Amino acid sequence: MRWSTVTGAGLPFMELFPAEQRAAHSAIFVVAVRAAVPDNAGMFEAPDYATSLRNFVADYQGARQQAVRLAPEVFTFFARLLVDPRLPRDARHVVTSVLAYFVAPDDVMPEAELGPLGLMDDLFAASHAYRTLRRELPTELLHAAWQAEEDLDEAMAMVHAETRAELGKRTKDVLRMAGLG
Repeated sequence: MRWSTVTGAGLPFMELFPAEQRAAHSAIFVVAVRAAVPDNAGMFEAPDYATSLRNFVADYQGARQQAVRLAPEVFTFFARLLVDPRLPRDARHVVTSVLAYFVAPDDVMPEAELGPLGLMDDLFAASHAYRTLRRELPTELLHAAWQAEEDLDEAMAMVHAETRAELGKRTKDVLRMAGLG
């Protein structure tokens, strides 16, 4: 895979973003490709955020443990959606918003301060976006992107319920900050 194909150069969906935002969205695309396509021979070595997430939550035992431990699978799901050529152009902004929120260091519940529990806001943005995408996208597309053992709908319903309970009134802040609300 050549760098130009990974950065989004020449890809039609990059035209969705204003010129000043394209570099940031290209960087998100690189992180997503790294998570979704593990064989990156000959490609710029981008951080493997999904692996970092797996390591971060692996030993977590605490509040909302079941949802927190699904964070790597949820991130990878959105990364795989982003690189799927069947993803409609109008759904790409939702997917990139989720991926951007995952990698943003200063969010509603910062992981640096809260540890793995800080992923609850990221997971809420993802589960909220999933509920929207589920109504708009073919089931086959969504299921092709989901690689975890758990049922996709059940996992996302559990994540949504757990994150809403944890966030309370801060859900609107998350959606606003993620560009989803």
